[in-house]
This record gives sequence, C-alpha cells and structure tokens, in this order.
Amino acid sequence: MKKKKFSERLDRLQENFQSLKISSSKHLKVINKDISSLKDQIALINSHSSSKRVTPLAEKSLDNLESMEKRVSQLENGIGEVINKLNRDYQRFKSEAQETEDERRTYKILYDLSTTFYAEEDINILLDTLIDSVIDLFSAERGFLEIVDEEKNVMLRLSKDSDKKEIEEENDKVKDNVVEAVLSSGNPLCLGGILLSDLEDEKEEVKKLLSVICVPIRSGEKNLGVIYLDDSKPDSFFSLDDAELLSSLADRLGQAVESNLALMELKASHEKLLEDLREKFKFDEILGNSPQMVEILKTVADVADTDSTVLIEGESGTGKELLARAIHFNSGRSKKPFVTINCAAIPETLLESELFGYERGAFTGATQRKPGKFEVAKGGTVFLDEIGEMSPLLQVKILRFLQSHEFEPLGSNKVKRADIRIIAATNKDLLARVKENKFREDLFYRINVINLKLPPLRERRLDIAPLAMSFATKYSDKANKKIAGIDPEAMNVLNRYDFPGNVRELENVIERAVILAKSDNVCKEDLPKNLLDGSGNGSSAEIPSDYEELKIFRKRVVEQVEKNFLKNILDKTENNITRAAEEAKMHRVELQRMIKRYKEANLT
Repeated sequence: MKKKKFSERLDRLQENFQSLKISSSKHLKVINKDISSLKDQIALINSHSSSKRVTPLAEKSLDNLESMEKRVSQLENGIGEVINKLNRDYQRFKSEAQETEDERRTYKILYDLSTTFYAEEDINILLDTLIDSVIDLFSAERGFLEIVDEEKNVMLRLSKDSDKKEIEEENDKVKDNVVEAVLSSGNPLCLGGILLSDLEDEKEEVKKLLSVICVPIRSGEKNLGVIYLDDSKPDSFFSLDDAELLSSLADRLGQAVESNLALMELKASHEKLLEDLREKFKFDEILGNSPQMVEILKTVADVADTDSTVLIEGESGTGKELLARAIHFNSGRSKKPFVTINCAAIPETLLESELFGYERGAFTGATQRKPGKFEVAKGGTVFLDEIGEMSPLLQVKILRFLQSHEFEPLGSNKVKRADIRIIAATNKDLLARVKENKFREDLFYRINVINLKLPPLRERRLDIAPLAMSFATKYSDKANKKIAGIDPEAMNVLNRYDFPGNVRELENVIERAVILAKSDNVCKEDLPKNLLDGSGNGSSAEIPSDYEELKIFRKRVVEQVEKNFLKNILDKTENNITRAAEEAKMHRVELQRMIKRYKEANLT
C-alpha cells in the first residue's frame, strides 16, 4: 500500500510540473499580447498628433514596454529552464527510487530464500519455492529446475512461467542443449541473446532474441542438477553478475538438496521400521514418526518380552505411562494385570499400605484385610510413577522386594511372594538425587537395568502434527463436531511452540480449539493466546489428562476423513490437481503427497 501511494505521489508531482509549465506559458503569452496592444495604441495616438513626431512621453512609454517585453521573454525562458531542471531532477529521483525499490525487493527475496533453505524439510516445497523466487528475482519469462542422480537420470523436474504456473514439457532444443552442456561441464552458462525464428501465424515469421542463463546445482564435487532461466522481452538480457548470483543460490540449494535427500532417505527408513514395528507390536497408542520415537520403540520391542526392570525418564506429560503400557502389553505378561501407582500423589504413610497391603487390625480403621498393588498385580506389571518422590524407608523395602520378590503386608508376619515386573518412571534426574543423598544408589542401579529417555515434545517436533490430528479427531467425535483437520497456519503455530507441558499440554490445547472451532478446520484463531504470542514458552503447565482414552484412537479414523476429503475435492475439480489444491487452500505438493498415500483407494 505504501509503495502504491509513493508511486502515485511521484506521478502527481510530474503532472504538477507540466501544469505549471503550461499555465505559466499561457499567462506570459497574455501579458505579451497586452504589451503589444499597448504599443499599438501608443503608435495610433502618435499618428493622430499634428507634429507627426514621437513625443518624448510616447518614446519613453514605448521603451518601457519593450523593456517589459524583454523581461517577460526572459521570465518565460527562465521558467522553462527551471521546470525542465525540476523535471530532470524528478526523473533522476524516480530512477533512484525505482533502484532502491528493486534492491529492497531483491533483498527480501534472498532473505526469504535463505529462510527456506534453512527451515524447509520437504524437498518438493523447497524446489517449488526456489524456482518461483528466481523467476521473480531475475524477471525471467520461464524457469526450469532439474535434479538428477549420479547417472544423470532425472529425479525431480519443475517448469514454470512468470505467473508461477507450471508449464507443460515440450521439445525445446535451445533449453535441452544448454542444460546438457551445463550438466556435462559443471560450469554456468550465460547467453546474452540467441536469435530465434518463430511462426506467429501461417504467413508471418517472427524473429526474437532469447536471453539464457543456466547454472549447475552442486554440493562439493557432486553435480546434482541445473537451474535454467530464459527471457525474450526486448532489451532484457542476463548479465554475468546475474550468473554469479544465480550460481551462489544454486550452491546453497545444492547443500540443502543433499541434506534433504539424506533426510528423506533416513525418514523413509524410519517410517518403514516404524511400520514394521507397529505391525508386529501393539504400539497403536503411541503416535509419532520422529527418529527419537523410532529408536525408543525399537528398544521397547527388544526388551518388552523380558522380566528386566525398566526406568523411564522424561518430563511431565511426555507419555511415560503410555510407554510402560506398551512394554506390558507386548510382553508375555500382557494377559495379567497392569497396575499403576503414583508415588508422588499418595502420602508417605499410606503408600506402603497401597503397595504391600495390610491385615485386619493393622492400624486404626483397618476393619478388613486389603491386598496391596503387588499382590493384585500377581503375574503382571506394576508401574511406579514418580519413583523419585519415594521416602528413604520405602526405598529400602522396594529394594528388598526387587532382590527377593518377597514382601510383608502391614500387620502381618507372613512373607508373601509376588511374580511381578517393575517399571519405574520419574521426571527427576535420579542420578543427581543419588549424589545429593536423596535417593538410594543401590536402588537406582537396581531399577535402571533398562533405561528409556523420553525426549520432550519440543525436541521431537515431527510428532506434533500426527498427535494434534489424532487429538482433533478424538475431541471432534466427543463433541459431535465434524472437524476435518487443522488449518496450515494453525499447524505452523503449533510447530513453533515449545510445549512446556509436552503431549499433555498439546492435547489440552487441541481439545479447547475443537470446542471453539467455528469451521470444519481448527484455525489459528481457535488456539490460546499464549501460543499465538509465544508467552507460554518456557512456563510449566499442569494439565489434566486421561491416557486410558487414547485407546479409542485408530489410524483408520484419520485415514477415512482424508479419503473422503480427497474424493470430494477431486470429484469437484474433475481430478485437476492445481484447481483442487486452490480449492482446498493447500500447497499443490501437499495435496499430491496425500493422493500418493491413498492411491490404493483409487481416488486419483
């Protein structure tokens, strides 16, 4: 808006200069006409005098009028020169303003590209953004980008016009020859003007000059592809400076592409491994595709069907209990009880009786015998959450049980045995508490046979999207609302937020957003204010959650929603991907990825 107003003011200034020149010239001509009229009148008066000679008064008047006439002429010339000078200054200023604007635009494009190189993990979006940017940056008519493998087989290809619309591949000898030359040599190529013949109609042959620039995409000594631009506009030629700038961008792109391809390969490997793990084990409740979660699930798969004690470490809300359940339900004890007890939520005086049970009359109010968690869970698993909060006295008794699997209920002198597996969890640094003499060293090493560290959500951001989508499905069903998904802007906000309350906080945020949502998608406006302004980052959060409810999640719910969405949008646009992406307000690459995932459903 500011740029438009500035340009309008410049144009109005030039119009005012022209108006001033015209109006001043018009007024000066009127003055000259009046002076000529006065001179004629003096001459007429003098012709009627008897002496027929010019009187001194008339002569003086004529001299004055001629002097005025000269001054008016000088004034007219002076005004013309001043206005011409103002016009020249204006043209110079306008040219400098345009150069400044072009420079600002160039810096903005380069800054946005630099951000994309650094942050974008999807190679298709990265290349799409780059080709759009370089076409805009160099004011080219066409842009072409190609990524090749070591045998120069094409892996990815993009062709676009100046409107950033994809153009169909066609036989183009100039482009093909230039691309082949650059791929073979690994050197940039800049051609100022190639004379081409083109039949505009059946009768007339049109000659045009084509300016071409093509640079290799490199990473070290490897040639990964090319970027090609051309332009046939009159007096529009690429320079060596353009080639140097485009080469610099291509080198940055090369590094990003190589990293991206390696990341894609690693992600594909992780996804395959995760898919195999999910098929073989009961990991339906644990959502996430991040490399950290893949490694954790690999370890869970290895240790689940053993009796080894497991210690799960992680911040509050990361899903330690879910992981403990996954270990239990993938073990030989899966048909036996899984019993949880929060050591921090129960007073020290009651915790011992909760774990070991008590006999009738063991203490005031013990009117009948009550079995403890160890006895209830016989043959199964006991999950000791927040074990770091356990008192020193109780730590001794837990250590004894781990060594002998024997315990005594309160008020009883009979020793009982329990065949159970212990899984412990903590959000504290137990080793640090050992050094501070707040936790027994022998108990620490006894429970730390298998150690699993659950990273916080901010360190596995790839898990935010699948978790958020699952929570959206869960709470839309609960609220009887039809929420199809999460708007890209809202997802960007979620991906940038640190989630100090981890998965628990994310679930709470999505539940609130689903309830407040006014459309078929969770939008940015539905999210809490602290996520939008970042004020919640770094703060602690106590958010209630019931992990039992996660069992109702099934991947097929999300899949069915997406399949219905794809079918409707493709039917509506007659399978036109570009129109479908615009209709769905999605990036074309994202839509194509979704179609590829569900191509077995015959939607494409």
